[in-house]
Amino acid sequence: MIKPTIKTIIELWQDTSHFGADVRGLSVRFNASKSFLNHYESILFTKDKFPGVSGMLYETLPDSERLTIFDMLGELRLVLGTYVAASKRYALNADRSKDEMDLANDKEREELDTLVLASARARDEEQAKAVGWMKKTWWAVWEKKTVEKLVRDFEKWIKRLRQLMKLVWGPLPFLTSLSQLQKVEKDHDAEEVGLLEDVPLRKLIVAPPNTQTLNVTSLQLPPSAFSPIVAGSNYGTIFETTKVIVEHKTYDVNKINVIHEVAANRINRLIALLHEVNDARFKVLRCVNYFDEIPLRRIGMIFELPPGLDGPPTTLLSALSSRASFSSFRPSLDARMRLARALAETVLLLHSINWLHKSIRSETVLLLSEATTTSPPPRGPPNLEHPRLSGFEYSRLDNDFTSANPDFHLQRNIYRHPERWDYPKESFSKIHDIYSLGVVLLEIGLWEPIINFDGKKGGESLKEHYPNAHATKDRLVRHATKRLGFYAGEKYQELVLKCLKGDFGDLSGDDKIGTGLQRQLGKEVDGALKAAEQTDEG
Repeated sequence: MIKPTIKTIIELWQDTSHFGADVRGLSVRFNASKSFLNHYESILFTKDKFPGVSGMLYETLPDSERLTIFDMLGELRLVLGTYVAASKRYALNADRSKDEMDLANDKEREELDTLVLASARARDEEQAKAVGWMKKTWWAVWEKKTVEKLVRDFEKWIKRLRQLMKLVWGPLPFLTSLSQLQKVEKDHDAEEVGLLEDVPLRKLIVAPPNTQTLNVTSLQLPPSAFSPIVAGSNYGTIFETTKVIVEHKTYDVNKINVIHEVAANRINRLIALLHEVNDARFKVLRCVNYFDEIPLRRIGMIFELPPGLDGPPTTLLSALSSRASFSSFRPSLDARMRLARALAETVLLLHSINWLHKSIRSETVLLLSEATTTSPPPRGPPNLEHPRLSGFEYSRLDNDFTSANPDFHLQRNIYRHPERWDYPKESFSKIHDIYSLGVVLLEIGLWEPIINFDGKKGGESLKEHYPNAHATKDRLVRHATKRLGFYAGEKYQELVLKCLKGDFGDLSGDDKIGTGLQRQLGKEVDGALKAAEQTDEG
């Protein structure tokens, strides 16, 4: 009994003696989160803040989003009120001295660091002196844990608000014109909370053809700059050491054997966009260079692999098919849900800037692997934690022309919306990308490639079970209905079925860029995959 009692007394004494530092640390954390709340409230409730918005932005949002935001702000204000009461008892927000406030203007870095440290220690001592011994003891016994929980709760609600605001922000109409984007990117509040991260991408999307913004000639290399590690492979190096992969995009030429101007503009836009990728949610490799193989009439886009993840990548299709090679490899439900969320959020982000992928298949999902010095690299189970969406050779702008070239390849068609098989019957739109996403999510949920769903593998045998577009869709819906709930849960099953059926409620009043569809898909993804938090930032 004596040792536990002594230990408790020591811990109590330490908590009491560290009172000033504890208060300062919690106060800094809380104030940092509160500054985010102030910025979000300014974004939502400042009148005439954004171009084309008369009044408050909050008033222009759909009812469901306004209600959710209102509830979140209510929770935050409740926590804030409780914290304020505690702050009065323990001087959690002691006023800073003028000397401390002037530190940001000090020119000497070393002197600044010294002054900051001295100021923090001085404030700890001031707060410790300002509160009596009895209160400090009460703090150590009861209040410390209570205030720590208040700070954690406040941070948690701020995180939820940030996620919701990202979802709300993406489809806003004032983000679809160059002049309005140039005004929005000057907004301090939006910048402070990270809502302007994708503005460079959006500006590239809406920039007129043949502008300096789309000039990518400085990125061009000769074809010989790429050295494949294995002959014929798209995995290799540039500048001898930089590990990259190459994706090819073929193009048509005119009568004088020069690439068509429209095709050249599309390629330039694609390279420029992928060169500007810097959003961590956007699971796409960055295009660093390109080369033009004129005799083959194709562009090779060079994508740099991230440091530490520059081993030879594999595809999701290969991972799904690896059950025969690695019979013990069964990724956990959490790992599959994280993979599904990463892909779904990337599609949402693409659509938020009005870019359609147009070739979403498990074959175009890359799974990156850690670097290795062994040659050839060791063969092991695939890693699902670092997915990247690839296959941009057929992607296009939402307001660009759509290709009506026929494609009779069954193993590609089975991922396509029925209206896009063989000879496409309608212009490509977001709902067609969403259908393809649903097929890939179905594969991830069942952890089986679509070509194996009915015990058949590739080639001619596929025609038995996938004879035409609508029969294929019906079969996939049946698989999702009968099997997916058991393997991945009912919410995930509901998300996949909505993607396959295009069932996102009444969208008859939706605008031409699919703002309503975008918002509804975002809600469904967030609801079904809410617990699937990303564990990597790579």
